[in-house]
Amino acid sequence: MFNPIQQERHQHFSQILRRLNASQWEAVRQIDGPVMAIAGPGTGKTHMLTARIGHILLQTDAQAHNILCLTFTEAGVQAMRERLTEFIGAEAHRVHIFTFHSFCNKIIQENADMFGQRRLQPLSELERIEIVREILLNRSIRHPLRRTHASPYFYEQHLTHLMQTMKKEGWSVQQVQEKCAEYLESLPTRADFIYQRNGKTYQKGELKQDKIDEATQRMERLSAAAALLTDYRATLEEKGRYDFEDMILWVIEAFEAHEHLLRRYQEQYLYVLIDEFQDTNGAQKQLVDLLLSYWEDNPNIFVVGDDDQAIYEFQGARLQNTLDFFHRYAERMVLVQLQENYRSTQPILDAAKSLIDQNKIRLISQIGVLSDGKQLFAVAPHALTEAMDTYLRIYPNQLQEEIDIVRRIEQLKEGGCPLHEIAIIFARHKQARNLVRLLEKQGISYQTKRRIDIFQLPIMLNLRQMMRFFAAELAEPYSGEHLLFEILHYEYFAILPSDLALLSKEFSARRAKGEAVHWLDLLRNGALLSTLGLGSGAQIREFVEFVDLLLSRRATLTLPEWVEQLFNRSGLLRHVLDSEQRAWHLEVLYTFLDFVQREGERRADADVQEL
Repeated sequence: MFNPIQQERHQHFSQILRRLNASQWEAVRQIDGPVMAIAGPGTGKTHMLTARIGHILLQTDAQAHNILCLTFTEAGVQAMRERLTEFIGAEAHRVHIFTFHSFCNKIIQENADMFGQRRLQPLSELERIEIVREILLNRSIRHPLRRTHASPYFYEQHLTHLMQTMKKEGWSVQQVQEKCAEYLESLPTRADFIYQRNGKTYQKGELKQDKIDEATQRMERLSAAAALLTDYRATLEEKGRYDFEDMILWVIEAFEAHEHLLRRYQEQYLYVLIDEFQDTNGAQKQLVDLLLSYWEDNPNIFVVGDDDQAIYEFQGARLQNTLDFFHRYAERMVLVQLQENYRSTQPILDAAKSLIDQNKIRLISQIGVLSDGKQLFAVAPHALTEAMDTYLRIYPNQLQEEIDIVRRIEQLKEGGCPLHEIAIIFARHKQARNLVRLLEKQGISYQTKRRIDIFQLPIMLNLRQMMRFFAAELAEPYSGEHLLFEILHYEYFAILPSDLALLSKEFSARRAKGEAVHWLDLLRNGALLSTLGLGSGAQIREFVEFVDLLLSRRATLTLPEWVEQLFNRSGLLRHVLDSEQRAWHLEVLYTFLDFVQREGERRADADVQEL
């Protein structure tokens, strides 16, 4: 029997179930066995997933902790939890909803005796660069990743990407090297490596030896690079760091090595649901396969996704996981396609379909059982009443396109359209640079989300140069002299360039006489400053006090505290507060200081040189 609160909640959830459309209800009611839902954008995927969880709890003896739902982002976890709480109340907080990484972290924490007390910290992006560069620098000049290139770091980004991919896909060094060898063996049979007609220096059917040699060098580099994963992992362990991908690999290895551990979680999770299945990588798929292996061909697994929305990898790579799932459970699986769209108008849906139909690497072309070419139908009330068309405009060049976009935004603004209802979508951040400049020139407010390398901004280049100077001086007095002349020109020190010219002339004259003179000694010489009649003598004295203070306080302050002093005592912070871009520059400084604080927590003994 239900108590009054439970009865009210039950009635509320029953109403939610009755409002599901036919396809959503089909996906929700199929509780047992494998189910695949192909859910296009705006088709109520989260609504359907949470309704299915509630229906499982209502119709079976399964408890909340017997349900595992995996998704890709913490935002997705939060959205699902909130929706489920709205549907079924407090019981929603007992359902196990995790990202793949947080789920694996949970298993590790629950079995610390088996995994060992891993006193590790997550790897920062800069630490990753440092480790990869160290690995490359330690290679022989004859190594395939060093050979013929002046810079030892030429293949830094290639190596980083390869190692991340190998971890995400669960590839071993041996697997990569075997694939390289197989590819090389197949070259003489590949059409691209065989002349298809006669030429002056070759005959039809002969091999393109130059092209084969080039491919051989590439595979040699790839094979050698894959082998460095062993060094990379060893270095991470030595430094007490881990990649997020490591957690998934640790759990996979533990499940494969300890059957009782795997059985424990197989027995706990009677129902498994996976959101955004098209974005699962090899390691994530392997983890799920291990959890489902106990039930062989008839697990209670529900996956929802859409191959046309794959965003984490090339579509062909992600399509394979969906195809494997379909073929593995084809005999028992229920396939549901959601086609009712609650977000867009029909013209937008039709325009999107006309574009995606050009892509041949799609699930619909592989299994042939999806209806209407994955057509979506607008059903939201606003979609049925609003008149909206889509247009294709073609411009002679990019500049004319950008000018016209800004002009149309101005027209919309003048017509009363709120700016927050206008969006510009682009493929790469660099495509927005000119648009941003044009919007600023026209005084049009905008918001943009882009990842910026703050270390390349002028304000940060100045800060880094000052840190280099102090790092050198702290290691050996007067060793940072070569940096000082540039630093003295920074505008927040307010030293006149004419004064610096007079000081430079004095410096050169003394050197010509054979004196062992140093810039800092000149700046500390008050009598000389008075003799030269400098207009910014007071500012130079302030600069000397700043330098001496920062050098003396490094021994008594933590690194984050010292950096704060650098902000304040240099006049940099005051300069930022007075600038027109005050908010932006403050955000940059805050971001850097936050990074320094995190680095200070990782490495209490870190010095300025390391930073």
